[in-house]
Amino acid sequence: MRRKNMKRRVLAWSNIAALLLLLLVGCKQAPQLPANQLPPDDENAKLITLDKAIVSTEESQILQYIHQHQLKMQKDELGFWITILQKGKGASPKNNNIITYQYSISLLDGTHCASNYNTTKTSTLQIGHAKTIRGIELGLMKLQQGGQALILLPSILGYSVSGDRHSIPPYSPLVVYLKLINIKT
Repeated sequence: MRRKNMKRRVLAWSNIAALLLLLLVGCKQAPQLPANQLPPDDENAKLITLDKAIVSTEESQILQYIHQHQLKMQKDELGFWITILQKGKGASPKNNNIITYQYSISLLDGTHCASNYNTTKTSTLQIGHAKTIRGIELGLMKLQQGGQALILLPSILGYSVSGDRHSIPPYSPLVVYLKLINIKT
């Protein structure tokens, strides 16, 4: 009986030792590259493939949205879709102009995210000083004072990989209504 218990203990300890050895071997990590070095080509190629897949998926989602809502939109050379809802007057905003505008942001599925559109509230930004998401600034630069537009933004021109940490998830194309109220030079 005593011998049987001894064998069980030896067997248990050998199992524990084997498990610890596996954990130690499995925990070896490859050294990390310094931040100023590019990843090896195979990682870079995987990232490029992933980026292309994301862009392709988002473009398909946006085109499906356009088709479902029977919209007539043009794709801008900067990568977003736009339709002018109301033409404004005068020149379009340029770099360093201070503009007053209103906006409404929603997801392609209709989820409302943020808005001051058609309220008494307005937003202000200085063109070229990155105080809002890039796609909104680019869309506003296509308008004239008093103009209104609907733009569809791929995530790269919206909240990209991080989302807004509230209602906009990462990699979300956006539906944005814009109204350019005033331009100051």
